[in-house]
Amino acid sequence: MIHSHQHFDLLGKIILERVVFTPPLRLLEKLDDEACLLYSVQGSSTLYGVNNKHTLEQENSVLMKCGNYFNHWHLNKSDAKNEAVAVHLYPDVIRFIYNDNVPQFLVSQANSKPVPLQPIHGNEVITSFIKSLLFYFDSPQIVDDSLIVLKLKELLNILYKLDSNGIRDVLHGMFNPHEVDFKKTILANIYEDLSIRELAHLTNHSLSTFKRKFQEVFADSPASYIKQKRLEKAASLLLVSKDRVSDICYDCGFNTVDNFSRSFKKAYGLSPAEFRNQAMS
Repeated sequence: MIHSHQHFDLLGKIILERVVFTPPLRLLEKLDDEACLLYSVQGSSTLYGVNNKHTLEQENSVLMKCGNYFNHWHLNKSDAKNEAVAVHLYPDVIRFIYNDNVPQFLVSQANSKPVPLQPIHGNEVITSFIKSLLFYFDSPQIVDDSLIVLKLKELLNILYKLDSNGIRDVLHGMFNPHEVDFKKTILANIYEDLSIRELAHLTNHSLSTFKRKFQEVFADSPASYIKQKRLEKAASLLLVSKDRVSDICYDCGFNTVDNFSRSFKKAYGLSPAEFRNQAMS
C-alpha cells in the first residue's frame, strides 16, 4: 500500500521521486528511455534484472540503466513503513541541463561493458545527497527548475567520482537498452519466486507474446515447464541436502509450502518428507 508519493518534474518528466509505502510490494519497473538511481531510506527489497538479482538493503542504492526490472519489497520485522527515493535520468534532460554539451563520462564508449545495474553499498556521499533531497521533499515550496538542475548535476558528478569501474560502465551505457537473451533470462530466473507475468516483463514481452515465444524455445507451456524444473530441483535437493522442506520449497521458487507439497505429491506420488525418508531407508 502506497501512503505518499512526491515528485519534482523537469521537462514534463518525473526527476526526483519519494515514495512511502507498506510492504510487501511487488513492482514491475520499465525504464524504456531512462536510467535510475534507487535508494532505500527504509526497508529492503530484491531487485531482479535480466540475468541477475540484487538485494537492496536499507541506506544502500543501486544504479540501473534502461531496461526492465522487477522489484519485490519485503516485509519488515517491525511495523515501520518503507521509504524509497529515486532519481530518474533521461537523455533529453541530460542534454538540457548541460546545454547540449554532455560530459564525456556520460557518452557511450566502444569498450564499455554492458552492465545493467550496479549496487552502491553504504556510501556516505550518496547518503548525504539523499538526505538533502529529503529536506527538499519536506520543503517543496523552495524547489524550482534551477534547483532540480543543480541536484542532477551534483548526483552525476558524485557517481563519476566514486571511481568505480562498474558505475562508470553504467554511466557510459545507461541509455543503451540491455540486450535480452530470452532463454538465458528464463534459465537465470526459473527458480525465483516470479510469476509468468513477471518473467514476461523481464524479457520485455507482453504476456501473450511471451507464452508463444516460450513454447517456441522450450517446446512446452511456461507453467508446465517451470513447475517441472522446480520440482526436479526440489527432488534433487531432498536427496542430497539436509535442508528443511520449507527451505527447499522457497529455494526452488514456490511461494507456499502447501502449494509445493501438493504439486510434489502429484508429480512423485509421495509428499516431500515421504520422498526423502524413502530414499534414506
